[in-house]
Amino acid sequence: MISVEEAQRRVIKGALSKPLTPVIVSLEESLGRVLAEPIVSDLDSPPFDNSSMDGFAVQAKSVAGARPDHPVPLDVVATISAGHPVPDSLTRLDQCYRIMTGAPVPRDVDAVVQVEWTEKDPRHPSRVLIKRPVEPGLNIRRQGADMAKGDTILRSGTRITPAIIGIAATLGRTSLPVYPAPRVAIISTGDEIVEPSEQPGPGQIRNSNAYALYAAVAEAGGQPVLMAHAPDHLQTIVERLDQAAQYELILSSGGVSVGDFDLVKTALDQHGTLDFWRVNVKPGKPIAYGHYRHTPFFGLPGNPVSALITFELFVRPVIRQLQGDSRWRRLMVVLPLMQDFTEVSDRRHYVRCRIEYDGSGKAGIVPSPDQGSAIQTSWLDATALMMVPENTGPLLAGTEVSVMVLRP
Repeated sequence: MISVEEAQRRVIKGALSKPLTPVIVSLEESLGRVLAEPIVSDLDSPPFDNSSMDGFAVQAKSVAGARPDHPVPLDVVATISAGHPVPDSLTRLDQCYRIMTGAPVPRDVDAVVQVEWTEKDPRHPSRVLIKRPVEPGLNIRRQGADMAKGDTILRSGTRITPAIIGIAATLGRTSLPVYPAPRVAIISTGDEIVEPSEQPGPGQIRNSNAYALYAAVAEAGGQPVLMAHAPDHLQTIVERLDQAAQYELILSSGGVSVGDFDLVKTALDQHGTLDFWRVNVKPGKPIAYGHYRHTPFFGLPGNPVSALITFELFVRPVIRQLQGDSRWRRLMVVLPLMQDFTEVSDRRHYVRCRIEYDGSGKAGIVPSPDQGSAIQTSWLDATALMMVPENTGPLLAGTEVSVMVLRP
């Protein structure tokens, strides 16, 4: 058996021999994709000095002596709204502008006094009373303070989020160069498998793995392609794999162990290459990786939990990397156990668990009660995977352990 790290190194190296060619997609379609080229700003942002508050644009020196009990009166000569031109210059020190958030700041003023620090002059409707002094620059957003023209703002390899889409729009982009979603063929095998719509007969089970893996591929940013189920018949399995070889990756579920009917490995031996087929991991030791007719191939275990664990550890990194995302690793944290964990394994154990918080708000983890590789309900509340090194344990409550966060 090889280690998890060695298996990850091999699958990433092997699957990236054919990098995907970037494509252009609209801004609306880019969410979740990975930017394939850097994006340079075509203008300053903000494009002009503007007010960050509703208030009054003043010369700071004109209100230097302002106090709540001794406000400084200023004549309001104009109102400046966002999207409208700046008015003529002030002619006296005791003048100011009423200004709205986002409106351009005239060059002859150097501060904006927020409305809360002012009051209307009851005797002069066109006059405002300033009750506090201000420093030059107060409440003014300077031109180019966020982005400067000519600067590289978005770098290649950036995963596109709603905030990134907003930045791209600010930079005048209506489309973006991104890496395409890799197409991933999913094949489930076994005579015992029937579709979810069918009533299982004696010795049969519904096909859950294909649909769980379909969703996992989509969540990782890939384009899942569900192939027809393949029973335990070598020629049929070869036909399915031949059809799947046109895509960027092949995932099969089941048929990679050591049983007489585990025929996927046989098909791979005949028409491809096998890099490894056992990893020092629990659950999921019988995972195969290689190439079927030059297409990267993953043979995942048939047990539902094992299939998703091995997908997380070995397939998701490849799907992310094929999209140009080198930051595919999940967030790793160290948290204390909130209850004892007594199971000991001779393999590295990825334990389904949930992150909880005690009365003081401190985070900890609680393992799912049954860690069997066929217990699908162990995922119901799981938000993380606790990594327990081989031959380690039992672990008492309070022990700090490494945790891979799957979702908040």
